[in-house]
Amino acid sequence: MKRILTLVTLLLWGTTFLYFYLSGRIASYLHPQFHAYVVIAGAGLLVLGALWWWASRETDTGCGDCGCHHEGEEPRRRLSAGAVFAFLVLLLPITAVAFISPSQFGEAAVMNRGMVTDVSQLPSAELPGGSWQDAPAWDDTVDSADASWPEDQEEGVEYFTRTPDGAIQVETLDLLFAAQEPALREEFENQRVSIIGQYIPPRDGPEGGFDLVRMFVVCCAADARPLGIKVVGKSVEVPRMGWVRITGVARFEDKGGTIEPRLELEKIEEVEAPRESFLY
Repeated sequence: MKRILTLVTLLLWGTTFLYFYLSGRIASYLHPQFHAYVVIAGAGLLVLGALWWWASRETDTGCGDCGCHHEGEEPRRRLSAGAVFAFLVLLLPITAVAFISPSQFGEAAVMNRGMVTDVSQLPSAELPGGSWQDAPAWDDTVDSADASWPEDQEEGVEYFTRTPDGAIQVETLDLLFAAQEPALREEFENQRVSIIGQYIPPRDGPEGGFDLVRMFVVCCAADARPLGIKVVGKSVEVPRMGWVRITGVARFEDKGGTIEPRLELEKIEEVEAPRESFLY
């Protein structure tokens, strides 16, 4: 029996890894650069299961799982109970993730992790010396003739794709970075932008409005941080943590020495969740 439980454990874990990759659900848990390792791990577990079954075939007649009766049956029953318990411990978590988890964070998780409105709070945003002022200066010796920027294309916000109605398509991370960089902030200020994220309803307070959130990860869902943009405008009936597209005017506010972006709402519409729900 223990031999069968071991085989099922290896095969189920391997199959689940491959299922998450092939179905695309792995994008809700892991950075894309690690996806290939999931495939390797899944295939390796399937191969390991087959090798285990072949290598352990002669142990069926051993004393551990044989039908023979040695002095006292209680030790054998304890071993079987332990094997079943270990089997459940190994399989229940992966089963819950595969068939029960919603593959996205809920509002409570966002609130518990704390909404990031300052990009310097992100692990990957830390610069040598610990501040943006310590970033290396632009190297004026770089030959601009080597640049591939089109001659008829302006720099700045014109680099971004626009919607049919002319709004600049951005991510929450773009606006958070712009808030920290004066040149970018000047480019985005008063521009109409279009941005996709998850809707968090208004909280009690005099400011009103609501938050647009997108999760940012460095490695996997365990280190995910919610990036929040304040949206000022009339409250709307949208499901909590539902995916929406916001069109509005970008503004930047000084919050006690920290510049934070906000959007003045023009239009909101519900959309399908993107294939990759995280930002990287």
